[in-house]
Amino acid sequence: MRSVRVRICATEFSATMTEIGEWLDANRHKPIRYKYDHTDDAVLVTVDFPEAVAADAFAMRFDGVDRFPLQPASLDSKRQSPTQAVLPSVNERDTR
Repeated sequence: MRSVRVRICATEFSATMTEIGEWLDANRHKPIRYKYDHTDDAVLVTVDFPEAVAADAFAMRFDGVDRFPLQPASLDSKRQSPTQAVLPSVNERDTR
């Protein structure tokens, strides 16, 4: 699984999310989850994809940052997993 973060100006959030949804539909990419983090003037949207190809295409199209491959933590791991290292979000929508 791969995670991509895009920064969207707060005043363009609604239009950009519509554009993202249309692009995802047109390219038949199905993200696993969206997470939203708010700043003073922007919304940081993190989108998790099951395939690297979808994450790479999304990052290229929306000027996103490909954060890291997400891997489940082993049950006996004492280290923090990459999914736990992502900043906490204010709103989270699971699309599974």
